[in-house]
Amino acid sequence: MTAFLRLAGAAGALVLVAATAAPSPVASLLEDPAAARAFDYAALRERLGDEQTAALSKTLDEAFAARLAAAPDACETEAEAFVRGGLASALQARDAAAWRADWKAANDQLDQIYARVAKALNGEDVGRAYDGVRADAKAAVAASDPRHRQLFARVARDQAWRHTFHDVEAMPQGPRRQMVIRPLSAKTCGVDAENTAWLKAEWRTSGWFTTARDGEVANQRAWLILQHADRDPAFQRAVLPLLAGETGVGARINYAYLTDRVAVNAKALQTYGTQGDCVAPGRWEPLPVKDPDGLDARRAAVALPPIAEYQAHGATACANFKAP
Repeated sequence: MTAFLRLAGAAGALVLVAATAAPSPVASLLEDPAAARAFDYAALRERLGDEQTAALSKTLDEAFAARLAAAPDACETEAEAFVRGGLASALQARDAAAWRADWKAANDQLDQIYARVAKALNGEDVGRAYDGVRADAKAAVAASDPRHRQLFARVARDQAWRHTFHDVEAMPQGPRRQMVIRPLSAKTCGVDAENTAWLKAEWRTSGWFTTARDGEVANQRAWLILQHADRDPAFQRAVLPLLAGETGVGARINYAYLTDRVAVNAKALQTYGTQGDCVAPGRWEPLPVKDPDGLDARRAAVALPPIAEYQAHGATACANFKAP
């Protein structure tokens, strides 16, 4: 099977078009997450053979890479995540039975995660980890200001999908973990893209969510969306001076986090050491900072704890880290 990809649709999703008369076996799946999730990629590998399956997988990957090159703010859709992840994992599996067992287990876990998110966003109690999500979802319903209603609802979605990665962190390394990560990453990316576009439009038409006008909670929630707007660094840089004018401990901490985020996105040295990565199991390190000797003093000035304490807290998220 010879095929190529073209980009189509307002969302820029991948559309697979066969170069021959025979339709691609995954073309329809790219527009249907449920079908993409239910598809048997191991059976496809058996039918096509390793060479053609690998070629199909490579074509999809190259097309997505081209889309990112043309539009760095693009997201993988949920359907694409299942198709591309399904093909890649089927090719790596030792046999079809092993792949099917992992795929079923991953999808069973995704069912649980999706149900938990839906309940939390509906204000239901699904455990303490989601208490903040429930609070924001309820605040959205109770808000009288339409802007605040949208803001709280959007932050609830932001936090709900990010909380799902706690499930991933608890999983051992292996194919099932990757099968779960990909669709969750696609969901989170989509939420971030929608939230960024909305907040940017609100900022341009109605101004920033300031503490003086909108209250401290709304100001903090707007910052949270802005902090996750990494696909639009120009927007983050433009709003950063507005955060510098806010007072209060929380506002100073928010300013420090966004200052570092803007620096890291620009491949520059950060100031406060808030951004970092897992570098070994149970070990978190900040990305490069300017004047490391003065780091703790700068952190103290914005009410952040010493970097060693911050690293100890971050280390819990790195417990299952495995170098790529």
